[in-house]
Amino acid sequence: MTAHIEGSPTTPSDGETALYQRWAHDAAVGLASLAPAMTAAPTPLSPQLARAAQATENTWREIDAEFGLLSSTEAAETMGYGANRTWAAANRKNGRLLGVRRGGGFRYPGFQLTPDVLPVIAHLIDIARQNAWSAESVVLWLCSPSGWLADDHRPVDLLAEEPHAVLEAASSAMAAHW
Repeated sequence: MTAHIEGSPTTPSDGETALYQRWAHDAAVGLASLAPAMTAAPTPLSPQLARAAQATENTWREIDAEFGLLSSTEAAETMGYGANRTWAAANRKNGRLLGVRRGGGFRYPGFQLTPDVLPVIAHLIDIARQNAWSAESVVLWLCSPSGWLADDHRPVDLLAEEPHAVLEAASSAMAAHW
């Protein structure tokens, strides 16, 4: 018997049922994919570390949804070079394009690809290299609110309009030593 509370439904709506079913399915798939990785770890994993890894993965998925994490071919096509797989790799190796390791290869965040590769990207890569920051760390920093910028803006939102402010913030953030 279900208790009735005034003003609330006693049974879930079709939309709620579908939402619960999707959540249960997604949870089952997620747990099934995590189990082999956790089993393969030679030592026990703390819940905090597992949670941090999942939070980072969620952030990558948000970046992909908002800007795209493009393959080398997709990046070249976006820039008008056709299906040239070497364009993105050459620019990444020469320090002109951010490429992050995802899924066994490199992916290129779409925010840096405008009619031209944003010139500020090469300067950010230089600052990162001087301070031993990985491309992955730079992209995560760019897409997160930064206390080094007014109103805690995300640096990515200011790349085109205020590149000098982003570079100053990057220099401060990446060179910070505790």
